[in-house]
Amino acid sequence: MGNQLSREQMEKNELDHFTKAVREGPNLTVDKGIVMFTSLSASDDLRQHYEARKMEAGDHAADFIKSLADKLAGLTPAPALAGLGALILAIFIDSAFSVTKESTKDALRSVFADEKALEVWDQIDECLKRCAMHLHDNDELTGDLQRIEDRLSLALTKLKNSMVRDGHMSSSALKAWVNGAAFHVQMLIHLVRLGGIETCNPVESLLSIYQRDLETLFTKHKELIREKCYIAVMHLSCAYFCGEDSMNIQLFFPTNKYHEIYYDKRYGGQKVEIQQYFMDVSQNLQELVEQTGSFNVQ
Repeated sequence: MGNQLSREQMEKNELDHFTKAVREGPNLTVDKGIVMFTSLSASDDLRQHYEARKMEAGDHAADFIKSLADKLAGLTPAPALAGLGALILAIFIDSAFSVTKESTKDALRSVFADEKALEVWDQIDECLKRCAMHLHDNDELTGDLQRIEDRLSLALTKLKNSMVRDGHMSSSALKAWVNGAAFHVQMLIHLVRLGGIETCNPVESLLSIYQRDLETLFTKHKELIREKCYIAVMHLSCAYFCGEDSMNIQLFFPTNKYHEIYYDKRYGGQKVEIQQYFMDVSQNLQELVEQTGSFNVQ
């Protein structure tokens, strides 16, 4: 019994060591810009973003502020300035202050670097352009969003099917889908704000669909990572777990449980965070739709 307990303790210690040694995987979560500027605290986050850019500009801030004030003259608190409207204002701020660090739009664009996600980015980029063009014209913007929303929806379906059906799953493609789905939901919410959609029913349906798709996609992603990892047995008393990140971890008690631990450490927390994002949007949907955005250049 003593030897058995000793072995159990040794196996537990090795599991603990293994868990600590595994690094978190590539970031799959929703882009910070989407999360911040489409949330219920978007106006506060936008103000903080503006103040941070002013600080970065230093002595040149006054000229940049004048340029921004000219561009945003006449803005008053309105539903159109919430959600995608706040995201566009953040992009305007970055542009006015000639940001040298990664801008809000650059960060979002980088999410869609995977070749299979380019069509999704094209539609999002077009949406952002139209939001900027019609910041003061809700009717024109509504028509544009309705047109682009159809194309974005189709692009996301193609991207999902390429991963689930056609075997083109990758972490970068999954990240692009997650962010494209989050942006698509925000497009529909903005259309409800602008009166282009009468009720929240289509948004609720889309959220349910994407939450189910998320489970399917992560199941396929887990299968992909499982195929990339293996345990190399060197001799009877030593083996190595070889992960997708080329990191080899020595094992003395190799079992299949290490595959589960490896995936959970690298991606489990991220999956929960993504699920929570969509759940939060669903729970706060009515408040998001009724939200009024505001921003003043000071």
